Amino acid sequence: MSGLHVLGALTAALLTVATPVTAARPHRERLPLPEGLTYPNGITHAEDGTLFVGSVSSGRILRRAPGGEWTVLFPGSEEIFAVTSLRLDAPRGLLWGTSPDALGLLRPDGTLGKRAPRLFAVDARTGEVRRILPVPEGGMGNDITVAPDGGLYVTDSTRASVLYLRPGGERLETYVSDTRFASKAAGLSGIGPAGIALAPDGRTLSVNTYGPGRLFLVRPGAAGAPPTVSEVELPRRLENPDGMRFAPDGRLLVLEGAANSGDGRVVRIDVLGRASGPRPIEVLASSMESPVNLTVESNGRIWVTEARLRDRLLKGTAAKVPDAFWVTRLVPGN
Repeated sequence: MSGLHVLGALTAALLTVATPVTAARPHRERLPLPEGLTYPNGITHAEDGTLFVGSVSSGRILRRAPGGEWTVLFPGSEEIFAVTSLRLDAPRGLLWGTSPDALGLLRPDGTLGKRAPRLFAVDARTGEVRRILPVPEGGMGNDITVAPDGGLYVTDSTRASVLYLRPGGERLETYVSDTRFASKAAGLSGIGPAGIALAPDGRTLSVNTYGPGRLFLVRPGAAGAPPTVSEVELPRRLENPDGMRFAPDGRLLVLEGAANSGDGRVVRIDVLGRASGPRPIEVLASSMESPVNLTVESNGRIWVTEARLRDRLLKGTAAKVPDAFWVTRLVPGN
């Protein structure tokens, strides 16, 4: 091969590495939420396609059967005042959620909240409250994933930890802490663990950090040893990563809330593959308005809550509440 051809091949290879990967864009549709449900966040679904969506500003939880209308499953209460995550434990009929007051400035009176964060469960059929558990003092439960045996893993955004609730347990305990989960920055940049997802093996966790934009894998230790934490090498830092879920094909779907740029994205990363080097970041959807959480059906269809809270995060109570909210459905392309 001539020197010119070698140079051309090297240039092409470098361009391939440097250029962000953009996957075939799925079809995007908006499903309007009823008036009165503001700042949607937690979202999950049942196998029959029923959707559940919670509000970070009120604790209200809506339910919608396929092709039906939204109805109120749970109206919110003094004890459950926000919903930053919703996950369905179908075998036990429980809808689990986190209720932190970190976004208390979103309440109608504009005051900052000081209520203690908690984990809760409501009956997925009736909306009756089944469990309310406090998050350990100083912590903030953010996102949840449910293990096959009914155990729960919860990200603690302020204590750089992942918490664990044993099946039938009465208190949250620390599953793993790691200094790499933490951030010493101020404001939004200081928020640590946010999204969490359980891999298809039912054992491996993926955890991201909202402020630093890092991504990790957490694996159980052998023979009673503590879990191991390894960072996923990426070509760039993620921009305010939030909700995550593993797709049916085993690749990880991550939401980038993008508080600074405003260009919210759904990206896909093959975190479990054996390839060496940085894992490519495939952009499935962009120009989204504060995507915060998602749920993924077995056919690959993705439902995303766009909270539309960027202005409120940047401007506080001076920001105007948007006049409409929705859930976005992404249907895989051919």
